[in-house]
Amino acid sequence: MNKVIETIFERRSIRAFEPRAIEKERVAEILECGRRAPNAWGHQSFELFAITDPLLMDELAALTAKYLGGEVEEHRFFSAPLIVLISDLRENFMRLADAGCIMENMFIAAQSYGIGSVWINQLSPISDKLEVMDKLESIGIAKNRVVTSIGAFGYPAGAPREKELVTKIHYINQEGSL
Repeated sequence: MNKVIETIFERRSIRAFEPRAIEKERVAEILECGRRAPNAWGHQSFELFAITDPLLMDELAALTAKYLGGEVEEHRFFSAPLIVLISDLRENFMRLADAGCIMENMFIAAQSYGIGSVWINQLSPISDKLEVMDKLESIGIAKNRVVTSIGAFGYPAGAPREKELVTKIHYINQEGSL
C-alpha cells in the first residue's frame, strides 16, 4: 500500500489535543494543501484563517455558547492549539463542497505529520448573527462571507480508536454487479 493510501486509512477525528503548538512550517504546509484543493468552477472564492491566539478562540467559543447553548468550554475547539476557519462568499452555493475538499486536503496533510484534526461546524449556523459577523469582520472576514467550517488541529492526546466501517460500497458494471 502506498504512503498516501496508508495516511488516509490511518486518519481519525481527534477530539483531545496536547497543549503544544504545531511548528510554523507544518502549519504553512497544511494551509497550502488546503489552498490547493479542487473547488467548483475554479473560482477559489474561499479564504483560510489560521488562528493560534487563545484569547480569540475563547471569544469565538463564548459567541457559539451564547447562540448554541452550553458552557463556553464545550465550544473551545477541543482545546486545539490551532483552528482554521474557512470562509466563502454567501452567494457561493457550492461553498460546503469546496470546504469539504479543503478540509480533507488539510486533514490528510496533517495526518502525514502525526498531527490530529477534526471538523467543527459551530460557527456556520450562527454566521448570520450581527454580533458574530462583527467579531468575524474584526479578524478580516467581510460581512458578505460566511464561515463554512472550522478545522481544529494539534498533536493527539492519546490514540484514537478505530470505528467499524458500515458504509456500503456497491459495484455496478455491465452485468449489474461484481
